[in-house]
Amino acid sequence: MIRNIFLLVLSALCAWSCTALDDAIVPGPATEPQPADAPHSLRITVAPKPAFAEAAINMPDGIPLPQTRTVQTEEGTKWEEGDLVWLYVEFYYTDTQFHRHYSALKYTGTTWRYLTETEANSLELKSDLNGVTFNRTLIYGQADGSTQYVQANIRAFYAGNSKPDANGLITIPAPDSGSSVPVMEAYSTTRGDLSQPLTLDFTYLCSRLRIPADYGVQMGNYKYYASCDLTGGILNIKTVATPLDLPATAAPRDIFLLPVANGQGTPAPITLTRSGGATWIFTPRPGTGTATSATDYFGQSYTLPDLAPGGVTPGEM
Repeated sequence: MIRNIFLLVLSALCAWSCTALDDAIVPGPATEPQPADAPHSLRITVAPKPAFAEAAINMPDGIPLPQTRTVQTEEGTKWEEGDLVWLYVEFYYTDTQFHRHYSALKYTGTTWRYLTETEANSLELKSDLNGVTFNRTLIYGQADGSTQYVQANIRAFYAGNSKPDANGLITIPAPDSGSSVPVMEAYSTTRGDLSQPLTLDFTYLCSRLRIPADYGVQMGNYKYYASCDLTGGILNIKTVATPLDLPATAAPRDIFLLPVANGQGTPAPITLTRSGGATWIFTPRPGTGTATSATDYFGQSYTLPDLAPGGVTPGEM
């Protein structure tokens, strides 16, 4: 039976030795047997988290508003211990025929590795989801050293650390859940020589709103990514745009969502209400979207400062 192994290596480990043992790169429980065919493992480099692009905010009179934060926090730009990246993989053995698999990588705080058997069991991962096979580890070659596949396509997702349900669907927390998730996606492909490294460069598929303490948030129309389907490598946007009404909290917080634009590309305004009644209105930077699209707001960040009542409009990036 063909075994398949994904091996995650850090950028600093780009030099690969065909004699290296998997347990030198991917530590696991001492009782767990290590794969013997590490030289045929796909070599994957997971890049650092991307940075959100901070948008400046201008007052109605055109005077730039001093930003409360011009650089992101360390927590916002680094992977955190326990983070999971899900992989949807297509291994082509001809130009038109391929096997489909899903797998996952876990960040240990210092490096990435595939799941151990214990971790895979705790996530209750099914061996087959509508023809998509779960493989804890994946390889591209055969025991005699020959290459079995001509191409490998990988689509990777960060959708929080929730486990998939019995149908391979990962539910992503809604912005009003108190645990909003910055959804990310990466894609990589290689053809011919599958021994060459693959790099997963992630892109944020949401905008970030940094909300001051003691402010509630109201928004008339918004969307968000609601689920990730491992059986097809698909992220699903919540299609019914609904109002958002978040009560004030004692601490600042981030929420991740997609402002819905009208036909002219102007996104829905956001109202902040201070505890006690003072309000002001913020409008995300206009884009070129439509009434059903919000792709212009991928990767943007708005740090909303504590202001006197009034309105502000976004400036240039």
